Amino acid sequence: MKTAIILLIALGACAAEPSPRTLNSFCSYLDDGKETVSSLGNTKKCFARYLPELESEGATWSQGYNACQKITINERLSLLTDATEAQEEIREAALGISSFIDQCLVLTEAVDFFNCFAKMAKLQLANVYSISFNATEQALILNKKLSRIELEHYRCTNQTEQNYVKGTNTIFRSLDQCLQQNDTH
Repeated sequence: MKTAIILLIALGACAAEPSPRTLNSFCSYLDDGKETVSSLGNTKKCFARYLPELESEGATWSQGYNACQKITINERLSLLTDATEAQEEIREAALGISSFIDQCLVLTEAVDFFNCFAKMAKLQLANVYSISFNATEQALILNKKLSRIELEHYRCTNQTEQNYVKGTNTIFRSLDQCLQQNDTH
């Protein structure tokens, strides 16, 4: 039980402050505490040995997670930048149709107005379908690639977290073994 309490306090200290301060704060706590256990020196040695390993494992996780984030942001930005050309082509085609519609809308004579829109349907129908087809195709391609990027991001962060959990588990087991050896002396 005493080992578990000391471990919880150490974990709080690890989370609260970075590397040397964490260990110093923890050791200071043990020095100032009212502990009378004869193996306190050995307990300090256990924590002095394993706290830096835990902090290193945390730093490795943080670097790995940040790398995953950076890769995802860069890939997403690159993909969206690459889509700009197709986006501009569709924009130009749509503006052409819009311009034609604007020309029809300014007509005040009823026959000219209706003839203009009738003519627009014949002349611009292919453009409307082309815009619709191209936009749909680009959206599908973009969504598929974005989904792949998100999947890779998940895999990357999941692997980073898995490595962290395995690494800290190994360290905690070693720390627990060290502390249990001290309890038997």
